Amino acid sequence: MRNYTLIRLIQQAIKQFRLDLSGYNVLVPVYSREHPMTAILAAMAGAKNIYVATREIETINKVAFYENEFEFSSNITFIEKETPQILSALDIILLGRGISFIDGAYTASLKKEAVISILPENLDFLKPDNINIEECTSKKIPIVCVEPADPNLSLYKHLAGIVTKRCRDNGVDLLRSKILLVSNGDLLDYILIQLKSEGAQVYTAHTDKPQDKAYMIKHLREADAVVVADYPQKSTLVVGNEGFIRVDDILSINPEVKIIHLAGKMQPNALTINRIHFAPVNIVQNTLNVNIAEMGLRSAVEIASASLKAAESLIKSKNRAILQDNSVVSYDIINTEGPEILGKVLY
Repeated sequence: MRNYTLIRLIQQAIKQFRLDLSGYNVLVPVYSREHPMTAILAAMAGAKNIYVATREIETINKVAFYENEFEFSSNITFIEKETPQILSALDIILLGRGISFIDGAYTASLKKEAVISILPENLDFLKPDNINIEECTSKKIPIVCVEPADPNLSLYKHLAGIVTKRCRDNGVDLLRSKILLVSNGDLLDYILIQLKSEGAQVYTAHTDKPQDKAYMIKHLREADAVVVADYPQKSTLVVGNEGFIRVDDILSINPEVKIIHLAGKMQPNALTINRIHFAPVNIVQNTLNVNIAEMGLRSAVEIASASLKAAESLIKSKNRAILQDNSVVSYDIINTEGPEILGKVLY
């Protein structure tokens, strides 16, 4: 049944985003939870040639199963490493797990019409890694990513779902619990809505605004949990000895409070030494502390589809071949000024 579910979700996402990769040569990563997903997605969207950055036998066998079971023809090639010959033919590179570091030598082999779209494992579209942005800029190879706050993508809604799951996993009963939410912008709004829908009483502290210390202390005292979701990062330190929330204040007024982390700087050593509960145990400081494998299959398919759509849209806008009825996916061009929306020509 899971096999049929993947195909159904891909069909829905292709229709939702009007994804059309006809005639394009595409390089895709593997998705850490459902390895064949990106290859099957590109194939069902009509890509001419698909290169998958893996030689794992399990992935190869699963893709072969889908091709046989659902009788669709595709030209899928599994590669251990990108060669200059492959790179020179590519129209779209979906940067993710298994793709080589994109440096000057890499971009030198790409044709000038190529577009790089990112699909980060940690879902942080604002801070791409495994790529030399300056080299791409010098070669005029655009790097695109979906706009995280795009309502069509619902990324922040999915992140809010991860927050509620982490609360439950750490013994925070959201019904009638009191939560101090430390965040900013659109992500704060989505998490606030999600927590309140679960029955929690939520107090918000904005990292991008001056904060009343008395307000913080008052609600820290009665909180069952503090949710740290400072993304995009606005505070130099959210929880720490000299942080937005001070460790001394936690110890003196509410040492039993639980810290639930999604994004933002903290001092885990200070929390550990003072036996203050925090989760996850491994804190990632300068980016989102999540993994795409934590998301459901539907969410992953939608995010991958939107990322491919951003590249498709940019190519068509550059070629002045975009259609009026094409679905709008807002995206950022990382190595130029953004955000951009369908129809704007780069360079």
